[in-house]
Amino acid sequence: MQNAPVEQLDNRLLAARARAEILGAIFDGRFEGKLPSEDKLAAMLNISRTTVRTALQSLERDGVVTRQRAIGTLINPHVRPSSLTLQRMVGFDGLLEERGFDVEVDMSWDWAKPDEGLLNAFPLDADEEYLTVEKTYRADGTLALSIIDVVPRSSLPSADLPAEIDASLFAFSERSWRAPIHHAVVKLVPDVKKGDNTKLEIEDGVPFLRLLEVHYSARGEALAYSVISADDNYISLEVVRTQ
Repeated sequence: MQNAPVEQLDNRLLAARARAEILGAIFDGRFEGKLPSEDKLAAMLNISRTTVRTALQSLERDGVVTRQRAIGTLINPHVRPSSLTLQRMVGFDGLLEERGFDVEVDMSWDWAKPDEGLLNAFPLDADEEYLTVEKTYRADGTLALSIIDVVPRSSLPSADLPAEIDASLFAFSERSWRAPIHHAVVKLVPDVKKGDNTKLEIEDGVPFLRLLEVHYSARGEALAYSVISADDNYISLEVVRTQ
């Protein structure tokens, strides 16, 4: 039997996983110009046509595909990982790999009180301990991204330190939080290296981009906060605007 261009899925978070699998197939070039019909995608993924339709509607809202009656689902020609980073359809590791870099991701986490930088950026309690996750992304050995994620205890299912954490905060929330992240509001802040205001391995006076993110549930509750410092020699961000 010929291998299908996408893998079959189980019954957990099917619409989100179907979306991710279809998107990955688009980026890998497994579909050219347009997607198969909903029935064929449903058979490939071993899910219902309704679930496929939900995944495709989500991709259409984000400008990845255009659905036209009697023609089908067309892949928009502008779609590439760099234009979708802020929508979190692609992880930063995938974005760096798309540019040809060998990527190494290091992570550490613990309970910690927020430092002055976090307190200035977000409405955090200086006396409260948060799950603080530090991540670095190296591209060909050079630090391209430095990320700090801060998660209140109220977002987590228990007060125990997690034994395992996903590199993607979105995936981590879907797997084990009280509520998954539905969307994030991102503030772009141009900055300049001054002493230890960033872990990026750049000279003092060199500009870099800082992203301040607040992650929300579907009900609008703030679930987590992130500070992302990006070296624009390695990361170039684009935003797709849809009608």
